[in-house]
Amino acid sequence: MAVPRIGFALNFRTTSRDIAEVARVYEDVLDTIVCAEELGIDSVWVGQHHFDNTDGPFASPLPFLVAVAGRTSRITLGTGITTLPFEDPIRLAEDAAVVDALTGGRLHLGLGTGGANLDGFDAFGLRPGERHALFATKVARLHAALDGESLVPGADGPRLYPPGSRVRRHLWQAATSVESAAAAGSAGDGLQQGAFFDPADTGQAPKVRAYLEAHQRARPDDEPRVAVFRFVYAGRDKESVVREVEPVLGPRLRALAERAAVSGNPALLGLTVREYLDRVPFSGSPDDIAERVATDPAIVAGATDFVANFSYRDDFGAVSAQRRLHTLATEIGPAIGWKGRT
Repeated sequence: MAVPRIGFALNFRTTSRDIAEVARVYEDVLDTIVCAEELGIDSVWVGQHHFDNTDGPFASPLPFLVAVAGRTSRITLGTGITTLPFEDPIRLAEDAAVVDALTGGRLHLGLGTGGANLDGFDAFGLRPGERHALFATKVARLHAALDGESLVPGADGPRLYPPGSRVRRHLWQAATSVESAAAAGSAGDGLQQGAFFDPADTGQAPKVRAYLEAHQRARPDDEPRVAVFRFVYAGRDKESVVREVEPVLGPRLRALAERAAVSGNPALLGLTVREYLDRVPFSGSPDDIAERVATDPAIVAGATDFVANFSYRDDFGAVSAQRRLHTLATEIGPAIGWKGRT
């Protein structure tokens, strides 16, 4: 297995409704991303979660990533993911093209169907059951706009400006089926696989293989891109991790399991925190986590990027997040043969 690039993902979780406190959290996240770049981490991925009934609400990643670009120079700036069914694909293409120009081509736009935002569909006048069909229609429209096609069907009409060719090369899809993974490969997009919506062996690895086969057929001269996201809880050993995360993760585990079940993975229902940590996240010592990276079926199937998600706390904490980044860059990464870019 080739050594994957290493990225990290995080949620902007805060229980406060005070705007000044929210702004402080945003500043803390900015500081944390600067820290990640200094450590040589390859990429940061910002999740989009709409409204105050979601876990870590953060509706607008693109303007935030422009702010990140102003304080960094190298790190890849990704969305993991943008909920495409809620977006107008032409407006998203315009916004992404402007952000791409402002960030020097560092924007990587990840797209998903909205499985983590099911309660938000009513607010947009949509039905959750339509999300896959909406995604297919809108991703085709987004591709066409970024490819520079006329925005008026059947006419030599206006085209996207700034041009979207670089954004088009940096698109990713969080595919939820073997068929959609193959479609992402045929389109030349990257593939994102999440942390817990389906099992790594029977759910995610087949999608990775289908993506790679389709990509090779359609784009043999291009490099495939497969990002596998995993929750990572590092400590002295597995027991110390259980003691640390159980007070926070325990009360939330049932909701996480029910959310996974709605998305097609009922295997998490009824698990204890210890059972969940053994089955889903990468937890334990840095060596324990490195072993999980080396044996995870979806990563082994062909991941080019391993993305560590540190989210489990009620509120974002910069000190904790930066400590975890340091462990990722100086202990876990070297244990799998990774060398950071500085």
